[in-house]
Amino acid sequence: MARTPQWHGVGVTHAGLVRPTNQDAFLVSDELGLWIVADGMGGHAGGDVASQQTVNAIHDYIAERASQERPAGTEEVPALLQSAIGHANKTVRAYAAAHPEFTGMGTTVVLVYLPAPSSPLAWVAHAGDSRAYLIRDQQLSALTRDHTVLEERIQEGLLPQSTPASHPDGHVLTRGVGVSTTVDADVSMINLQPMDEVLMCSDGLTKMLNDKEILDGVRTAGTQSLEQRCRALIDQANVRGGWDNTTVVLIARSW
Repeated sequence: MARTPQWHGVGVTHAGLVRPTNQDAFLVSDELGLWIVADGMGGHAGGDVASQQTVNAIHDYIAERASQERPAGTEEVPALLQSAIGHANKTVRAYAAAHPEFTGMGTTVVLVYLPAPSSPLAWVAHAGDSRAYLIRDQQLSALTRDHTVLEERIQEGLLPQSTPASHPDGHVLTRGVGVSTTVDADVSMINLQPMDEVLMCSDGLTKMLNDKEILDGVRTAGTQSLEQRCRALIDQANVRGGWDNTTVVLIARSW
């Protein structure tokens, strides 16, 4: 029996104003309760291949297992998501091994997964610096922490919390899909409330806009459709310079 989506998402991507190609990829699968953003590593050959392969591999891995038995436990889902991202890691590395011109290709990934259509329990998994945010009660809070040298140094107290993502160390990833034989994704759970929204994005957005500006952009376009609000954020990033590819996915409850 087809599942009736309780939550739905919309994604928009743009190459920006500087990069010649778009190496971001995203997936919106309301029926599966799965939404993904992947950002191919800029400057590496095959970044677009790595991001698209990662999105496809994770979707197929979860879809196959969900068709058998949809996991919902606090232990089962993290294991599923870790395995799905691990499967994507193997897929990307196998492709690079078979195509030497793509040696070293990799990508970030962030996903949101709602295993049960009747449950508000959502899971967030990520590797790299693509982010997920919760929008609740007109406030924006981060659901992920960047896997970058900058974030590590902030956590170690070597740099202040206010250090902007534009800092040189903000572009140096410590985790990603395809870069090593294994990938350690962070997985967390959130209990969604009916009026919540979840925003996922590549760092093309967060390089150009800080968290307050992202929230202001979402609130200013609050009466528009999810797609219009995604486009409004991307337009704002491009007005600021559009240094990178930018992808935004917004998820909200279906009414």
